[in-house]
Amino acid sequence: METEQRIFDPRAGLWLLIGANVIAFRPHTFWLELALIGLLLALMLVHRRFAMAIKWAVGYCALVVFQQFILPVSPMIIATSFTIFATYTRRMFPCLMTGALMLTCTPLRYLIVALRQLHIPQKLIVAISVTLRYFPAIREEVGYIRDAMKLRNIRGLDRLECTVMPLMVSATETAEELSAAAVTRGIENPARKTSAVSLRMPAADCIGMLAVFILLVLSYVVQ
Repeated sequence: METEQRIFDPRAGLWLLIGANVIAFRPHTFWLELALIGLLLALMLVHRRFAMAIKWAVGYCALVVFQQFILPVSPMIIATSFTIFATYTRRMFPCLMTGALMLTCTPLRYLIVALRQLHIPQKLIVAISVTLRYFPAIREEVGYIRDAMKLRNIRGLDRLECTVMPLMVSATETAEELSAAAVTRGIENPARKTSAVSLRMPAADCIGMLAVFILLVLSYVVQ
């Protein structure tokens, strides 16, 4: 059963996502980047995503070690090939962390309520809600296809055909089913929507929003 403490407020998530994207493409120091990474790791721990926090921390440390210590002593062709990739991956790391936290800690119905409170156009909300339900359904279908191929011992290039063809058919059917489900629920009804969900922003999310705002200001002040 979901609890208020374990749900990452979608309004805080959207603000953190915007702040992380702005900071990512601003000239900033390593310590500012480290502070943002530390803040996101702390939010993961607050929301009891301990395994996720460890994985992201290890991934970031590995990326920094690769960029700072391995690439400088690598052959020129390797350094040239991977420097840009490593740089942009590091810049996008906070954005990916925020997105992962939202996907695991923010149920879709909470996100929809938050978007309505922020007066986002209803057509955009419909598109977002259907899209976010579409990809998990397709991922589940891919798992079923893989299990079926293992049972039939299908190998080699035959796996490509046996994956793509059923997936194309399933993708079309899934899109139609989700569209029908959305219409059945009255998602296109222009009347004012009500919800049993009551959004209450936890103190940790408020502190996180304030911290990102401070880091955002520092990214313009400290060069």
